[in-house]
Amino acid sequence: MNPQDSAPFFSRPQATRKDNPLSPQGRFGRLSSIGWYAFVHLATFLATIALSLTLGIFNLNTLSMDNQLVNTLTGIAGLGFVVILLLYLYFLMVITVRRLHDMNRSGWFILLFILPVLNILLGLYLLLGSGTADINSYGLPRETPVWEKILAWLMIILMLLSFLASSSMLSYMLGAGELDMPQNVIQKGSEYF
Repeated sequence: MNPQDSAPFFSRPQATRKDNPLSPQGRFGRLSSIGWYAFVHLATFLATIALSLTLGIFNLNTLSMDNQLVNTLTGIAGLGFVVILLLYLYFLMVITVRRLHDMNRSGWFILLFILPVLNILLGLYLLLGSGTADINSYGLPRETPVWEKILAWLMIILMLLSFLASSSMLSYMLGAGELDMPQNVIQKGSEYF
């Protein structure tokens, strides 16, 4: 009898760990991270709108903001927005750390987002860099569920359409003369403003 044949019987069974996407442990591939970014942004947007409607800050009938907005936000109601903001930042950090883990990098690389030019480079690295295909220091690769793929592709398409819309609007404004070139602004000086 070989020792490897009897090893599973005498050794402890390996516990399979359930992947919790809202925990910083584990890995996120590109589509998973984009899908979760979209989900967190959408949930934060809806929570902010719901809180604004509940507090009467925003009115759907007139589509206007409350004229006492500053007073409302500096009071107790402002704590709700602070809680939403803190949850939003926490979940963005979790997604980013998991994406870094997928590339076999430490989660501490998230601190590079504080530095002005490196934050852009890190964002591009997270978006375009490929993760490790096999097991790495942070575990096995995570399979991307279908709903994450759909949400990620919707986010990508929406981002491309928004770039197209903004560039066409900018092109129209330049062609129609509604937008002055920087040379004109400099020539006019303080008269421009």
